[in-house]
Amino acid sequence: MIKIQPIVRNIVLGEIEAYYALANGFMNMSSYAYRIRPEVEELTKKQVTINSLVVSLSRLRAEFKKEKPLIRDVPITNITTKLPLSEIVYENTTASLNKLDSLQKELSAGREDFSTATIGTTEINIIASASMEKKILKHFSVSPKIINRALAAICISFDNNTANIPGTFLSLISIPARAGINVEELVSTYSELIFIVAEKDFGKTVSLFSDLHKATNELKK
Repeated sequence: MIKIQPIVRNIVLGEIEAYYALANGFMNMSSYAYRIRPEVEELTKKQVTINSLVVSLSRLRAEFKKEKPLIRDVPITNITTKLPLSEIVYENTTASLNKLDSLQKELSAGREDFSTATIGTTEINIIASASMEKKILKHFSVSPKIINRALAAICISFDNNTANIPGTFLSLISIPARAGINVEELVSTYSELIFIVAEKDFGKTVSLFSDLHKATNELKK
């Protein structure tokens, strides 16, 4: 027999808004129970009562309160920015991979420049300072799939302990998402998460993370 509790748990964990509302105590559990009852009944192959769903939600709330919050204020140590940037996308072919291998020597990038490359299953994605765009295009000598210009990078740094805490990336990614800012690309290292956004969203994005930086550093005092 399929039990109700794990089904309800999976539904709540699949809806970040529901998880956040339940964990923080402002979910109307009866209203939510009515909404999910058809799905629960379909998965359990039996009729369930609203009261049984509310009981399941109450148990989940107690469970979630013992866990670290899914979305939290991440203490960040530094914010650095780079702009303007260009994004250049090529097909992932043997020829393109060979060109990518020799690209860094061709660019001779300094510390003030920005460049990163991601090799996907079908594409090679290069994001670099706009001043490097002509060199990259000349080096590959074939037309790219896409060129996106007027981009900016906001690099969020945090310490190694923070990097090991589950939910760190989700918490940071949620900041521009909740503000309606489209993140064009994400680049990460062990203790950095780099947001690539349109230049028009640059100021707002920096402001949001500056507020977080200030708030988390004030907590340390």
